[in-house]
Amino acid sequence: MPKKKTKLSLQQAVKESIEQYFEDMQDQVPQDLHNLFLSQVEPPLIRVVLRKCRNNKSHAADMLGMNRNTLRKKMNLYGIDIY
Repeated sequence: MPKKKTKLSLQQAVKESIEQYFEDMQDQVPQDLHNLFLSQVEPPLIRVVLRKCRNNKSHAADMLGMNRNTLRKKMNLYGIDIY
């Protein structure tokens, strides 16, 4: 019988991932953790939202709560190409 998947809230999933990150780091102290986190979370967020919006940047920007130019800058920053 397949194991039933438990739904985690986004907040809980992120918390567990961060806790695992610290466990994996052992005694190392991370630097610039906020920017590291954003650089790991923003690209997949943008990619998924763009896919859900069928690559419509205006609609994706609205869904993300940013203007289209900011979305374009972040896409360039992370090397996200939709074509």
